[in-house]
Order: sequence, then structure tokens, then C-alpha cells
Amino acid sequence: MPPERAHFVDRTEEQRRIAELRGPADAGAGTPRVVAISGLGGIGKTALCLRVGHRLADRHPDGAHYVDLDEYRRDGAVDPAAVLADLLSGLGVERAWLGPDFRALARQYWARTRGGRRLLVVDNARTGAEVQPLLPASAASLVLVTSHGPLYDLGDTAPLELTLAPLSTDRTAELLRLLFGEQRWAAADPAAVRTLATACAGLPKAAEVAGELARRLPHRSLAALAERLTAELHQQGSRSVEAVWDAAYAELGDTAAQLYRVLPECPGPFATEYTAAALLGHGLSAAEDALAELVTAGLLDYRADGYRQHALVRGHAGRRARQADPDGAGRAEARRRVLHWLRRQTARADLLMAGRRLTVEPEVPPLPDVPDADLGTAKSQALHWMEANRQALYGAVALAHDSGRDQDAVALAESLWTHFLDHPRHADAIDAFRAAVAAADRTESVPARIRTRCLLARPLWETARFEEAAAALDRAGALAALLGGGFDDRRLAASAVDFRGQLALAEGQWAAEHHGADTAREHFAAARADFDTARAIHLAIDNAYGAALQTYQSAKVAAAADDPTGAAELFAQAYRAFDGMTGRRRMTARARSGLGQALLRAGRFPDAEPHLTAALADAEARRSTFDEARIRTDLATLADRTGHPDEAARHRAKAAELRAAHGGVPDESAPEEPRPEKC
Repeated sequence: MPPERAHFVDRTEEQRRIAELRGPADAGAGTPRVVAISGLGGIGKTALCLRVGHRLADRHPDGAHYVDLDEYRRDGAVDPAAVLADLLSGLGVERAWLGPDFRALARQYWARTRGGRRLLVVDNARTGAEVQPLLPASAASLVLVTSHGPLYDLGDTAPLELTLAPLSTDRTAELLRLLFGEQRWAAADPAAVRTLATACAGLPKAAEVAGELARRLPHRSLAALAERLTAELHQQGSRSVEAVWDAAYAELGDTAAQLYRVLPECPGPFATEYTAAALLGHGLSAAEDALAELVTAGLLDYRADGYRQHALVRGHAGRRARQADPDGAGRAEARRRVLHWLRRQTARADLLMAGRRLTVEPEVPPLPDVPDADLGTAKSQALHWMEANRQALYGAVALAHDSGRDQDAVALAESLWTHFLDHPRHADAIDAFRAAVAAADRTESVPARIRTRCLLARPLWETARFEEAAAALDRAGALAALLGGGFDDRRLAASAVDFRGQLALAEGQWAAEHHGADTAREHFAAARADFDTARAIHLAIDNAYGAALQTYQSAKVAAAADDPTGAAELFAQAYRAFDGMTGRRRMTARARSGLGQALLRAGRFPDAEPHLTAALADAEARRSTFDEARIRTDLATLADRTGHPDEAARHRAKAAELRAAHGGVPDESAPEEPRPEKC
């Protein structure tokens, strides 16, 4: 949970009522206490929650957590799976252990929060439905929810509802006194004090901006400041808080004022020193100085992940930008620079994570005067950078499309592929990849049109939108017929066939659960035929890795179709192929693990043991606790079948220990393929 505000006034009654809302003496499963706090933006809802949260922390020893739903909002809607995934990470669940979909994540969250005493602040909710999935499964927990208006659909969940009114003029003056400092405040004319407090209209946010402005102008009298604010208010006819922001903006230096105007062009909820430098084109040092000036002026907030503009301030910045740049040329250039920088960094991160792979858009050179991000040298570091900046990166695809920068949109989508496979956020991916498809169509580049449709298909079929995925891949297949006979073209054509096979495999697995064995077999047969076709293409162009990957895909089909003998044969072929390649350790381990599982299910216990043992050693070396728990479960089954109950118990106990430590749900079996392959 973030720190509370340094200066806070009033809200005494609200604090008392929340503090008196005590939970049961014994922590247990049930509905937590919920407090719904509504009011105008800038009125101090978040500040109240943080103040109460820190003061009640001793009552909630299992943890205090904060989530801002606006960080997960696109086109007005929140992706609850993404929120739960991040909350579970904060609860100690490792990414590899997160459930594959919303329902699984919700079960994990309930299991993780049951019986605890936790405090959760949910900021910027718009409906009660956005809050319900986030409620801890504990009657002893407390949830504070903020929203602009009442959340009528929370129903009986919220026993206490508070609507914050603006501060009185006297309370606003008290807050201004704290912000200005006692010495300057004591020397101020009481009439000017009252005028300034009135201009803030009871909004603590406006008072904070006015206080920062006054501290930056220590030689300007409070009377002169109040006169300026009041004059601007009457001349512009805007709300008083707009007048405060206008006055703060008027005092900025040229570079800070330029940055303030172009910050709304930055995709995502926050900016960094690097994206600010890209927007400005003035270098990192100038950007850092400008950001510091904006923070000092109260026009920008700094948090651990970057610099954020309040939504109302962002709108104000946009209006000032349209005044200073009526034809939009300056804003367009800022968008070009920030998209160029993000495109390059995303490609660099993807290269570290996945190595060289099939892409249709070239790399771009460094942006002049703006250094590259420090991505480290390991896959985990690059993945961490992409995860930390994911909202900006996914948002950049749509921004590039909307700005007519179609090649940037395609390149960004391609580079996001590996991140999506490791951290699947399906709603974000579908939106971004749809924008990339539209951008590719405008470029009329056949490879780009094929590639983006393949990217879009996967999150569609993983959310059971099979018809939409099939339509995308049918179009990709038709476009593939227009490709030439070169290596890259034939490799791309094979990729399109492979994606079609993966769709058929996913449909078969779905059909096995919902429609019966006959329908499943039809899909499995189609998947196997596609993988065989793709393998033949790779063999024809002498692409050994591509051919081995298609063998591995076929092995997965055999395993899904309950053909352990066929699966074992194919996994063995894939294992031998990967084992003979340089830099393919992960796929070698996956193929060997699949081989061990298939042999186990085929009843070939002596043959299965060395492969499962080697797979366990590899998982332990890679510190993949998810894979280790899954393989230990297989080894326990093997030990049972071969008459070694003590060994079986040891493996099961260790697997249970790993699940408990890393967020696995004890009564659910782990999926056999925790991470999809990168094609």
C-alpha cells in the first residue's frame, strides 16, 4: 500500500465510522467488511483510504494491499483476471503458478485469502461488479472502495457507504496553511487567504497544486497569487481547480511546459524518464529536470513505477496542448518519437527472451539523444521490464494504429508475442493484435497480414472464441498462397499451418470436455495433419528446429488423444532432435518430460523413470517450481506403480509443499503444459 499523504485535514467523522466497523474475533471464511467511499475526483478519497489503512494496519497483520482499477481499464472496462493475477503476485503466488483463466484465478485468490486478516484498498471503481471478484474470502478482512459515484450494485456487500463532500473554506485554509508553511501563512492577509481557499473549491487536490505553486514562488505575495487565480477563473469561466492548474502551468519553464502538453500522448497510465525524453526529443537529463519541475508544480505525481497525471490534469494538459499546437504537428512528432523508442525497446527485450525468431518487421535504430532502456542481460530481466511497462506497450499498438504508423503497430505486436505467452492477458492481447491486423491491412504487406492474424488467433482460441480464431487463420492461409518460394516466405507459410494445427488441438481438447470423444477425435486428426504438413515444409527448407517443433506438437496431439504409445514415440523423436541442437535446452527438457509422462501412461515404468528423473533435475536447476511439482506428482505415480510407497509419499509431500509455498490450489491438478511454446 502506498504511503499516506504528508498533509491531511478533516474527515474525522469518516475515520471514526470506519474504525468502528470491527470484524469478528475469529478470522474465518466469509464476506469481508466493505466501505464504499464516493466523491468528486480530487476530493481526497484515496488520501482518506490510505490514512485509515495505515492506522488500522495493526488490526490486519496478514497484509495491506492497494489496487488502482484505472490501471487495468481499457475502453471503460476492467479485466478482472489481470487484477487478480497482480493481487495474487502480491500475495506471494509466483507467475508460473497462476491459474490459466479468470475462474481459476478467482479460486486461487479465495484459497489464498481465506481465514486471513487483510486490508485491501480498491481505488477508482466504477461498478460494484468490478469489486466483487476482488473481495477476500475472509470475514475478518476490510475492503475500502473508492468511486466517483455511489456503487449501487454492491448491494448488501457494503455495510458502510460514505460520500465525501468538499472541504469547508476553513478546512481548505487549514490544509493550505500546512502546505505553505507557518511563517508565510502567518504573514498573509486574511482576505487573500479566504479568496485563495475559496478558489480551491474544497478540493484537496487543488489545494496541493496551489501550495506547490506558492512554494515555487516564495517572493510572490499570497494576495497577488489569489488575485491571479481569481482573475483567471472569471476570465475563463472554468472550474476553480482549472484556474489553479492554469496558474501552475503559466509558471513552468519552456521544457517543462512542452512536456506537460505532450504527456497525454504517452500510452499507458504513467511515463518514465525515458518515455518523457522520447516525447521531448531533448535528452534524458532535460526530461528528468522537466519531470521534477512538474512534480514540484503539483501537476504530476511520482510513484514507484513512474510519473502519473491525474485524469483531470491530463485533460487540462490536452487542452493546453491544443491551444499551443492547433494543427497537431508537434503532438504527432512526439507520438512518432515515443512509438519509435517503445518499438525498439520491445524488440530488444523480445530478443533477450526468445532469441532470433520469425518476424516480418525490421529492427529500428536508436532514437537520437534518447538512450536505450537498461534491460539487463538475462531473460528474466527483460521479461520484468516488459511486465512493468505492459500497459504502455499494449497501448502503444493502438496508438500506432490510430496515428497511422502501421509498421510500428505490427512490429510492437510481434515483439509482444513472447511476453503474452509468459504473461497471458487475453483482453489486452486481443485488442492490441486486432489493431495490428488493421494496421497490417493498410500496409498491404502480405507477410504482415499473415503474421498479425496468427498472433490474434491464439488469445481468441484460448478464450474459447474458436470461430473468430478460425476466421483469422483462414484468411492467413489464403494470404499465404500469395507468398513466394524463398526461405522466409515458406517458413511463414509453415507457421500459418502450425497455428491452424494449434487451433485444432485446442478445439479437440475443448470438445473432449464438452462435446464427446468423436468430435474431439476429428479435431485431433485435423491438428495432426496440419503439424505433419508444417513439418514437411520445414524439412524441405532444411529448418531442423521447425521440423522438431512440429514433431513435438504432434506428440502433444497424441497425448491429448489418449495415445500414450504414439505420444512416446513422437516425444522421443523430438527429444533426440532438440538434444542435438545448440541453445535449445528448454525444449529438450520439455520433450524429455513429455516422453517420461507418455511412457508412464503407457505402463513402461522402467523406461519412464530415467526421463522423469532427468526432467526433475532440469526443473530444479531452472528453479521452475511449477514444473518440479508436476514432475514429482508423476514420479509419485511411478513409485506407486512399482511398489515404492515411501518414495511416492516423499514426492507427493514435496509437491504439496511447493504448491502451498507458491500459490497452487491443493485440490486441483496442474496442467501438463504450463507454458505454450514460442512459434
